[in-house]
Amino acid sequence: MGKQGRETNEVALSAGGSRRSSRGRPARSLCATLVAVAAACALVAAPALAATAGGKPTATTGAASSLTYESAQLAATVNPGDESTEVYFQYGTTNTYGYQSAPTQLPAGKATVPVSIAISGLAAGTTYHFRIVATNATATSLGLDKSFQTAKIPLSLAITAAPNPVGFGGAVTIEGTLSGTGNSGVAVQLQQSPFPYTAAFADVGNPELTLSGGSFSFNVLALTLNTEFRVVSGTVSSSSVLVSDSLAVTLNAKPTGTKKRPTVRFTGKIAPGEPSARIAFERLEGTNWKVIGGTVAGAAVVNGLVSFAATVRIHFTGFFRALVLPVEGAHVSGYSPTVSVRIK
Repeated sequence: MGKQGRETNEVALSAGGSRRSSRGRPARSLCATLVAVAAACALVAAPALAATAGGKPTATTGAASSLTYESAQLAATVNPGDESTEVYFQYGTTNTYGYQSAPTQLPAGKATVPVSIAISGLAAGTTYHFRIVATNATATSLGLDKSFQTAKIPLSLAITAAPNPVGFGGAVTIEGTLSGTGNSGVAVQLQQSPFPYTAAFADVGNPELTLSGGSFSFNVLALTLNTEFRVVSGTVSSSSVLVSDSLAVTLNAKPTGTKKRPTVRFTGKIAPGEPSARIAFERLEGTNWKVIGGTVAGAAVVNGLVSFAATVRIHFTGFFRALVLPVEGAHVSGYSPTVSVRIK
């Protein structure tokens, strides 16, 4: 058999895998060769596959707790997939969210761990959607959408009064604000308890509706006693405000006496009539008032008024006024208008 014939026979025997070659070596089958190549490729690729297996995190949205009118605590559980993983919550008034909590970093690990992050700056009485987000170098996982509702801001009332004190028979304005969720267009009622404050608070006039933002205002046209005021709305009540009613005082001054011993005759009336009220006469010196004399009001009340009169020695032309100090608690002290006295 020639050389060419022998080579052809070797190839045939190799393909059959059942004979030896003419040189005495066993012929390797084609299938065995392919298996060996595949095994070698697997060994080369194995380290790369092991580096990426199990890296994707898993994230489960939990519940919202510690709800106030402007904050909440959001919870979830996350398995970081054996890689360092960043987690945060997306939240907003719809399931498209729009806001994101501060992120926190979870170390690499295979265990599922709890996550809790606080959010604030929320609107009161509002439904919010939220979900957990976990992301690492391999992938990002999103938790399911959940929702919660913030608490309503409790309604509260606050009031002020001006002017305070107010002159006898004068007008005073009670104004304030109803704060809290749903504070616009709410009925509010002014109430009062006059001196000696032993009677229960009673309504004054008709209720009013709060304006946008919860503001309101009441006008009391003629105050004649020290009076406590408050405003109520349903079961909500403001703190009371004491409005002081000052005595009304008139003062006349007439120069009397001699050139060497000048005096001034002060006369006036007090409303409402308060017998035996104490009167101090004051003179303006620079920017301060100095007491230069005094007297006591008369005992007789005429047309609701009491009178007083006194003569006081003075030395210079100047400005004077009378201060009346009440002897009961229905009013507070009052000043007369300032009068000018010229010594000739």
